[in-house]
Amino acid sequence: MFRSYWAVAATLALTLAACQDEPTDHAMPAPLALLPAAASAAPLSVSRHIALADDQTACVIDSYEFRVVCGRRDGEEVVALGREGDGPGEFRRLSLVARVSLGRVGVVDARLNRLTMFDATGDGVSAVAVPPMFFADGIREATVFGSEVDMTAYSPGDSILTRIYSELDINSGEVTWMRGNMNGIADTECGGLDKGVPRPTGGYVFWACRRELVFLDDRDADAATVVTSPAYREELPSERDVEAFAEGLTRLGGRMPMPRAAADPYVETFREDPKRWFNVPGALVFDSRDRLWVATTPDRDTFSYFEVWIGTEYAGSVRVRDRAMGFDLFQNTLAVLVERQPGPDGIALRGIDWYDIGDLDCRASESERGCRLRRRS
Repeated sequence: MFRSYWAVAATLALTLAACQDEPTDHAMPAPLALLPAAASAAPLSVSRHIALADDQTACVIDSYEFRVVCGRRDGEEVVALGREGDGPGEFRRLSLVARVSLGRVGVVDARLNRLTMFDATGDGVSAVAVPPMFFADGIREATVFGSEVDMTAYSPGDSILTRIYSELDINSGEVTWMRGNMNGIADTECGGLDKGVPRPTGGYVFWACRRELVFLDDRDADAATVVTSPAYREELPSERDVEAFAEGLTRLGGRMPMPRAAADPYVETFREDPKRWFNVPGALVFDSRDRLWVATTPDRDTFSYFEVWIGTEYAGSVRVRDRAMGFDLFQNTLAVLVERQPGPDGIALRGIDWYDIGDLDCRASESERGCRLRRRS
């Protein structure tokens, strides 16, 4: 039983590193370097999620204290939401924080199978049950979207997992849409697709394999458009990436940590395999202008990078500082949850960098592809 458990856990972790590819040789415009307009602190945490409640307030998960901390871009802490426990407003395993509406965030607890909504000022609004084994990926309008792994279709050695995608009503928890066995609708390099987000105009976009995006015009469509990122470049994991992967493997066991000796073979495989392009979870986010932002994995030491897509067309990339863990967009604000450079004790403190993107202009035409800042008159 123990050996079987870790075989499945390791397969889940290594699925994202499948399908080796050659780098593209397309000439791409250089990423636009963005400078933060403000910076604030964030607690150490296992979670990589961040939610902008508004353009001045960001909320992150403090996994060690079983709470969500919301703070302003000027560094002032607004409120801490929740504590450890099973009661209303309490948590056991926080797995997502996401904006529900202006000034309101939703928090998903994967152990209690519960979505709790709060005003960012600290008032609890409501709570609703979510299905067991449902991995919430985000909230859009009145819907929680996510997926679960179809274990009935799993067999040891699978290089891609089969997922069942679904949407839940945030007020009732009822399933409003569900679809499984979608791997066959897209001709991807590894034969499947992974997590996705709803498109503002309808449909979905998923990331797949090492470097592909899969666009559906309609969420129930039988065919999809598969696009390879033209900016992709092959890169091996850094030592910081390898250590983060090893720590992630040991956390898969919860209170029964995976022994490091058992993890080492998987860690060595990860070390020698080129990185996937997508910086998950939460790699795909739409901004208020319906542009798709894609968090990518190159570097993530001194700098981190985001692609910007318009429709199904790549429009350019931007660069931000430090190691991006998660990000969110609201109106003209980009907030990036980052790890700073490790200190002498080896601990990398966390922070939030705030970027003003109201003047960011990205174009997808071949003659004008790239991102630039518009000059203010």
